[in-house]
Amino acid sequence: MNLLDVHNLLNFIWGETLRINEELARKLKPLGFKVEPVEEVFNAYIYLDGEWREMLYPHPAFEIKPGGEVGATLQGFYFVFGILKEKITEEFVEEFIQKFKKSYIYGSENFLEDFYNYQHPKEPDRVFEEIKGSEEELINFEVGELTVKELERYLFDFIELVKKYRLFDL
Repeated sequence: MNLLDVHNLLNFIWGETLRINEELARKLKPLGFKVEPVEEVFNAYIYLDGEWREMLYPHPAFEIKPGGEVGATLQGFYFVFGILKEKITEEFVEEFIQKFKKSYIYGSENFLEDFYNYQHPKEPDRVFEEIKGSEEELINFEVGELTVKELERYLFDFIELVKKYRLFDL
């Protein structure tokens, strides 16, 4: 293990998360979102070698209200938004899976069991049926392993998708 590489990666993800936080705060305010300051997030999980693994170390992230989080892990940048199950449609699920190739869909309570995982894809209609049949009230839609440039572009694409299906009151 090269400690300098680890040091440089951690500085990069923290530095870029702080920068992105300031930039998104300016850009998202006119759209009705509130961007909170960057925090240290503990007790998160990362998908490695085919399974979710607990991260005992903190990573940088910040909330985007309503319902979202942006952050960075060792894999790259990500965003995730929780959407009420009752508002989710099959068309939304299908379009989300088509637009965002490195995505996950999971519940807020039982978050270690995916409804959708791009590494083990399923048909959108099956994903939708599993969501509707679950006990979950809030479903997380995550797009991850992004570069800095991809993060902003995909985040704004996701916001457009959310607006299209009227999933948030903005």
